[in-house]
Amino acid sequence: MEFGVLGPLSAWQAGESLELGTPKGRVLLAVLLCRLGRPVSGDALAEAIWGEEQPKSAAKNVQTYVHRLRQSLGAPGRITWEGSGYLLRAGRDELDVARFEDLAAMARTALVGGELEQSRRLFDEALALWRGPAYAGIADLSVLAAEAARLDELRLCVLEERIDVDLRLSRHGELLGELTALTREHPFREQLWAQLMLALYRCGRRTDALRAYLQARDVLVEETGLDPGQKLRDLHHAILGEDPALDPAAAAAPREHRGADDAGTARPWMLPPALGDFTGQQVELAEIEAVLREDRDRDEPAAVVTISGPGGTGKTALAVQAAHRLRSAYPDGQLFVALAGARAQPVDPATVLGRFLRALGVPATAVPDDPEERTDLYRGILAERRVLVVLDDALDEEQLAPLMPASGTCGVIVTGRVRLGGLGGACRIELGEMSEADSLALLRNSTDDRLTSATHAELSALVLLCARLPLALRIAGSLLVSRPHWRLADLVLRLADEHHRLDALRYRDLEVRASFGLSYEGLGPRARRLFRLLGLLEAPDFPLWAAAAVLDTELRAAQELLDELVDVHLLGVTGTPNGQARYGFHDLTRAYARERAEAEEPVADRHDAVVRVLSALLALTDIADRDHMGQNMFQQDASRWRPERVAASLPPSVSPMSVLDSERVALVAGVRQAAELGRDELCWELAVGGQLLFETERYFDDWQECHDTAMALARAAGNVRGQARLLISMAGLRYTRRRYGPAEEANTEAMRLFERIGDRRGYLEALSNAPFFLVPNGRLTEAIAAGGEAYERLDVSGQDAAALHAYSQVGLAQLQAGRPGVAAEVFREIVAGARKQGIRTLIVRGTYWLGQAQLALGRDADAEEAFTELTASAEDMGRSGEFYTAHAWGCLHLARGDHAQARRLLVEGVAVARALHDPMFEIRVLADLLDVRLHGRDELRAAISAGEHAADVARSIDYPYLLAGVLDKLARLHAAAGDDAAAGRLAGEAATVRARIW
Repeated sequence: MEFGVLGPLSAWQAGESLELGTPKGRVLLAVLLCRLGRPVSGDALAEAIWGEEQPKSAAKNVQTYVHRLRQSLGAPGRITWEGSGYLLRAGRDELDVARFEDLAAMARTALVGGELEQSRRLFDEALALWRGPAYAGIADLSVLAAEAARLDELRLCVLEERIDVDLRLSRHGELLGELTALTREHPFREQLWAQLMLALYRCGRRTDALRAYLQARDVLVEETGLDPGQKLRDLHHAILGEDPALDPAAAAAPREHRGADDAGTARPWMLPPALGDFTGQQVELAEIEAVLREDRDRDEPAAVVTISGPGGTGKTALAVQAAHRLRSAYPDGQLFVALAGARAQPVDPATVLGRFLRALGVPATAVPDDPEERTDLYRGILAERRVLVVLDDALDEEQLAPLMPASGTCGVIVTGRVRLGGLGGACRIELGEMSEADSLALLRNSTDDRLTSATHAELSALVLLCARLPLALRIAGSLLVSRPHWRLADLVLRLADEHHRLDALRYRDLEVRASFGLSYEGLGPRARRLFRLLGLLEAPDFPLWAAAAVLDTELRAAQELLDELVDVHLLGVTGTPNGQARYGFHDLTRAYARERAEAEEPVADRHDAVVRVLSALLALTDIADRDHMGQNMFQQDASRWRPERVAASLPPSVSPMSVLDSERVALVAGVRQAAELGRDELCWELAVGGQLLFETERYFDDWQECHDTAMALARAAGNVRGQARLLISMAGLRYTRRRYGPAEEANTEAMRLFERIGDRRGYLEALSNAPFFLVPNGRLTEAIAAGGEAYERLDVSGQDAAALHAYSQVGLAQLQAGRPGVAAEVFREIVAGARKQGIRTLIVRGTYWLGQAQLALGRDADAEEAFTELTASAEDMGRSGEFYTAHAWGCLHLARGDHAQARRLLVEGVAVARALHDPMFEIRVLADLLDVRLHGRDELRAAISAGEHAADVARSIDYPYLLAGVLDKLARLHAAAGDDAAAGRLAGEAATVRARIW
């Protein structure tokens, strides 16, 4: 099969032209051919086909066009999906562009070898492949325009090379007609004018040759305002003087590169001055010096250091500082160029080579026109020299390739905003924010000691507002020096306003905003939109699904765009918890992103983007709840953004609750942001959605903040269901903090509100909580009745998880009422139901209490079986699971008389309980530790002191059953110590407390 783009897009099979289908399908093939050998993402293809106004079905349409194109080509394997995009498979001999380039290269080789006729034939064969302008009919598409222009320029260059060969073959007479037409068609190409002048001169038409020069000069001056170039002027003078070098015989000798031998011994020192107040980055400087001072043989690759990082991090300053320090190591010179890679028009490497060659002593007239010849000459000159090349602000590896020396005698420092992963063997240095110590030093050095009276707190505040970015710190220092009437506090006040911080960080030609803008403008349109919309999020960092949600796009497309932002350091990877990358902004970059969003996005679009991300976060809370509880516990009214995509983004080997834990800060910020947007339903569901995480990990402050924020909005919006559900959450918080009375009050109020609006499901959920408050208060009979009623009603209504949770309190009440056999049966039923429903938390609690009931029955083997299952599941409950495990096995060892092992595990349980700030957990373990002390050899005074502490903790939460048990054991300790009076008093108090249990 053959493909053709040197003219109208075409494909042939066995000499027969193939029908390529619709115009959009032809564009798709053209883009794949344009990027042959590289995968092209679906998004890039969609942008090429439709531009920025893509249909919602663009992704599916692209898949359809790919399918049709595969059919048209008759070879499905020609186009495959490779990792990040579609890849067209074709050999170089199947694409006319590749054959054209190969034939031209073969022609040049023949020319160097003196085979002029062979060279001419190969050039003709190459040019014959052209059927018209490259990508004719579709070259105006933005994705193809640059490549089409490159190919058209390449054709003209090859044509000029073929004409050069004809002139050396003394075919000047045959060229006159062709050259006359070409100079009319391309009047600004001085090489064609030079060739026409030379052909005319050699035909004996010296006057016409001079007239051709005047014609060329008139065209150039009139149209561009510029005189002809040096080479054309030199030829004009040579013709005037009838220089013998213009004769055909002089041109017949093979053209060699003379520059490498004839170039002067100039030693260029092109470095800009180093900063006088350069501060910090000493580790990086040492690393650069170590790499570039290393001796290398000529045949080894040049030593290369790349310095990458966001705008304003001091890449150029570091490179220049290092280069100055390395001057003695590179005595033959130091070349420097700013490649403008972050700007709209990066510098052409051929232009750089011309400048470098002249700096190295090559006369301007001896600098080759051909870019490849310039590279060859450049590398030949550097082959025996020790020269350091500093390439600042590089665009990519393609721009750098012609500028890289080929000799180990040279060194290279490259800076750029992108990570240049294609430079194999390079030492890579990434810059970010400075340390606080270096930031303070930079401020002091750049302010001429004006800050000697400033306090450390004031300086730290300024450093924080400048986000430890070297450019921002330099601007701040310059502002303070140039405005002597400003106090440090004045600048801090100006920078404290986030909306105007970038306005304040500007001094003459130094501007943080402009630095970020260079990277931003270099992005594609979708990457720019992702950048500015992500800046609207209050979360400090975010995962892949958040980026997909903010654009409402596929995960794969979002990943490609995130990678683009990371490549240019507009986003950073803040970490990989649970094996997932999280992305975040530098503080000032976030401010710039928000600024662009406010300038470029309508208010409604900004709000919709934020709501999509918060809705995706809500979907994640659902996934975590279902994984732990078997079902979602409350009615869901707020929309969820594409739960299937959120689920697909989660690592398979990590529990959803662990993933949600990594979103904790984002969840709290999301509740605040939903409140600011006035989205009451979304706000309260997010607050309630975090409840299981907050309870499991004991994030009490976050739980309270989310409740307060959401409750204020629900009340303002008159959202009664939201208020009721938040009251249930508040009851859970108070219960977990062992404030049983206030917890019951909140739950009762929730029941009242649910009943008022006729929400039966919500009412039953609140009803299921009632036994949780009755058991600690000692109202065991009431708890058994309420738990049984809730179990039956919830079971009938399909609220299985809530039913089992309510029933668990029936088992606990039976155990505390002295009926362990009944309790064991209840807990067996609960564990079986929890396994069936996949309720992880209840499996842990159920097996824990089942084992305790078995111990009360003297069945330690059955208890061990229950505790073994508990241990297997405990990780699902975080630190609480650690408590249940330590306490359970401590109790088992105590029952078996292994007091040493029991003590170790129970002490561990106390530590976990205190870390969880859970007094109820602490009392349970302390009570069992008293049993260890009663059976051990503890000094009785220490044992009594521990018992009194346990009694104080038990009194603080008003839990009669636990308090009575501690008092009984404390009485026994006093009796063992011979203090019968204290023992009697405590036993009496225990009896009084126990009387409250009914």
